[in-house]
Parts: sequence; C-alpha cells; structure tokens
Amino acid sequence: MVEKKSQTLFLYTSGANDLSVQFQVPCSTGEAFGIKQKAGDKKTPEGIYFLKDEYEDKYLSPIYGEKAFPTDYPNFIDKRAGKNGSAIWIHGTNKELKPMDSNGCIALENFNIIKLSDYVTLNSTPVIMVDKIDKIDRATLIKQEKNIILMLTQWMKAIEKGSYHDYLSFYSSEYLPDISWWEQWLEIRKLADNLGSSLMVKRDRTGIYYHNHIFVVLFDYFLTFENNQTLVGQRKLFLENQNSSYKIMGDIFQKIKIPLITAAKILVEPAL
Repeated sequence: MVEKKSQTLFLYTSGANDLSVQFQVPCSTGEAFGIKQKAGDKKTPEGIYFLKDEYEDKYLSPIYGEKAFPTDYPNFIDKRAGKNGSAIWIHGTNKELKPMDSNGCIALENFNIIKLSDYVTLNSTPVIMVDKIDKIDRATLIKQEKNIILMLTQWMKAIEKGSYHDYLSFYSSEYLPDISWWEQWLEIRKLADNLGSSLMVKRDRTGIYYHNHIFVVLFDYFLTFENNQTLVGQRKLFLENQNSSYKIMGDIFQKIKIPLITAAKILVEPAL
C-alpha cells in the first residue's frame, strides 16, 4: 500500500486471522496534490493496481534507479471515469529521495526497490494507492468476504448450469459483459452432460481488495472435466455493492492462457 499523505510504502502480509506490516519504507509520489486525471498532471493515481512487468537497471534510464515495476494504470475503473495517462511505475532512483518529487510514479531508494522485488509476483501482487489508509472493523470485513465468496460461487454455478439470463443477473445494469462465447459454451456444455459428466469452473488463489466503494477480485480461473483440469487464466472482477447485492461492474482477464471455448473443446472432445 502506498500512503501519499505520509509518503510511505507499506508491505503487508496476510496471516490466518490478520494483516501485518512486513516492512515500511519512505517513498516519493507525484509533485502535484490530488488524484491523477490525465497525462502530464504530475499526480499519483489512487486505486487498486497490479504490477505487470519488471525491468532491470541495464534496460532503464538512470532516473529509474536499479529496478522498475510498471503498474496497470489506468485500470477499468479509471477508464470508465475518463482518466488517462500511462507509465505509472514503482521504481528506484539515482538521486536523493524527496517527498512528492516524481511525475506521478512511486519512487523508492534503490536498496528498498530491490528489497521489495523479493515480494512481487507479476500480475498478482496488488498495489493499493491511497491518500490516507483507513481501517475497517473486523466484523465488517468478515461479512464482506462471506458475501463476496457466496456471490462468486453462485456466479460460477450460473456458468456451469445456468441460462444466459442467470449469468447476466450477476452484472450491473451499467455494464454488459462480452457474451459472444455463450452459444458455443452452451453446446459444449450439453455435449459434456451427454457424456455423463459436467464441465465445471473453479477458482484458486483468490484475492479480494477494496478501495473507494469498489472491490477488485483476482483469481486463477480453471475449467475441469472428469479428472482433467486446465488453467484458462487470471480473471479480474470489479464489484460494487448495489442495494445490498454485489454486482459485477467490470469483467476482464488479467492474463489469459487459453480461451474458455478452446479449453472446453480440448477437455471434452477426446471423450467423444
């Protein structure tokens, strides 16, 4: 987590029952106050992002220090809000670290960016950028997690067994997901059922993150048939609580390994 107000980067680790700070180090964010809106405004964005790549010093200009990690700003929520710009990185520096001294990136001293790199898994490690860290009571967190996990389970059941309308019922009226694959999926699903087994979707390594009324859920997305399983990719959902029900505001693949329909054919066709 990057707290702009204190110019501090916190590395949190999650245990069985709590979060704890693994370490915290000084950082430098954009020289202009406020939330990034457009290219060149020298502001650091606020929201939930993921580290997409890693560059070593031999590929970098000296200003980026010994290592750099590009984030995926602007994300789905930023684009929907009309924000633009690019190249928001976490990186080292070749000069003295001063508060609010970047063009919008998060700069660390070189030995700290190297230390941080030991904890980074590309496309999975989130970076939550905020003005000030606010804490929520444990009971609220437990309730939110329980309800989101229930919603995910029901959404996956709709993919496995439900109709087109069942599937769409989990999405906000403000967002229409890509459903061009549904008819093919339905045909392959019927083939699998006729063979005496069902195609099932599963998730693993689920992370749930929250900022400014939006939840981001990232997980490994699998397709299984009989005793075989294939990884489709990393799926990322943007959720919002609307009238006491979680609705999907955005649905994208963080990283796709194989398209769902192709995976289904690979699993089912050998059994025909």
